[in-house]
Amino acid sequence: MVLLKEVKKRSRNILLIILAFLIFSTVMLIALTYPSYQEMMTEAEKQLLANSTTLKTEYGDIEYTVEGEGKPVLLLHGAGGGYDQGLWAGKVLFGDDYKFISVSRYGYLRSSIPDNASIESQAAAYKILLDNLSMEKVIVVGVSAGGPSATQFANDYPDRCSALILISAVSMGPAPGDQDPFYVSIIHIIQQSDYVYWLFTRFFQPVILDLMGIPTQVYETFNPEQKELAQEMLDIMHPMSQRYKGTVNDEKMIEFYTVPADNLSAPTLIIHAKDDALVTYKHAENAHNKIDQSQLVLYDTGGHGMISQMNGTRVLVKEFLSKSAY
Repeated sequence: MVLLKEVKKRSRNILLIILAFLIFSTVMLIALTYPSYQEMMTEAEKQLLANSTTLKTEYGDIEYTVEGEGKPVLLLHGAGGGYDQGLWAGKVLFGDDYKFISVSRYGYLRSSIPDNASIESQAAAYKILLDNLSMEKVIVVGVSAGGPSATQFANDYPDRCSALILISAVSMGPAPGDQDPFYVSIIHIIQQSDYVYWLFTRFFQPVILDLMGIPTQVYETFNPEQKELAQEMLDIMHPMSQRYKGTVNDEKMIEFYTVPADNLSAPTLIIHAKDDALVTYKHAENAHNKIDQSQLVLYDTGGHGMISQMNGTRVLVKEFLSKSAY
C-alpha cells in the first residue's frame, strides 16, 4: 500500500512538472512572438483599409479594388481570401498589361452577407460593380471557391464575359476526394484565431499548406522561389479571422451547387492538379463535361495552389488568352 501511494505521488509530480513545462513554454512562445505578430497585423489591417473601396448594391456591400491598365480581368478569390488574395493571384498569373478588378466575395473582409445569399445574387453583384465602373466585358477568373460565382457570372451575363478561367475551382457540392471534414474542421479552428494562423504560417508552413490542399511531398519539392511564393500566399491572408464568415458562407452556398452552362458561351480554360488534396480534380472534370467550349488541363502534381506548376500555368493562360476573342 505504501509503495502504491509512492508511485501515485511520483506520477502526480511528473505530471505537474510536464504541465509546468508546457505552461512555461507557451508563455515564452507568446512573449517572444507576439510583438512580431502584432506588428504584422497592424500593417496588414492598415493596408486592407487603404487599398479597397466598398460599393452598396441591392445584393449587399461589395468590397473591391482596381489596379493596373490594359484588358480588364475580374478576379474571384478562394476560401480564406479577399480582394487582396485575388489581386495577388492575378499578378502572379497574368503579370502586367491588365486592369485587375478584384473583389471580396460575400462575407470576406468588408463585403457583407445579404439575406438569402446565393451564387446567383453574388454574380449579380459583380454585374452591378462592373456597371458602376463602366466596364463592358471582362476576363473572369475563378480560383477554388471563387469558381462557382465565376461560372455563374459567365452563364448569366454572357455578353459581359470574354473568357473564363477556372483554377483549382469548385464546380459542385462536396465530391468524393475533397478534403476530409475532420481536417476542414481543423482549418476552421485555425481561421478563427489570427495569432494561431500566424504561428502556423511562421513555424509550420508544411502543415498549414497540407491542410490547404498542398501535400507535404509536393512542398518538399519546392525550390527557394516556390517556397517564397507559398509564404506570400499564406501571408496575404492576414488577418485570417476577418475571412472566416465568408468561408462558412461559401460552404452553405456551394452545398447544392452545380455548373450552369445553358447560356455560357465564353471560351473556358480549366486547370487543376490531380493531387489536389482540398478540391479534388473531379470538380475540373465536371466543369469540363458541362461546358462545351472548355479546355481542360490536368497536372499530375502541384496540389491545390499549383505553385510548383506556376510557370507552366502562366504560359497556358497566356496562350489561351491569345487565342480567345475579347
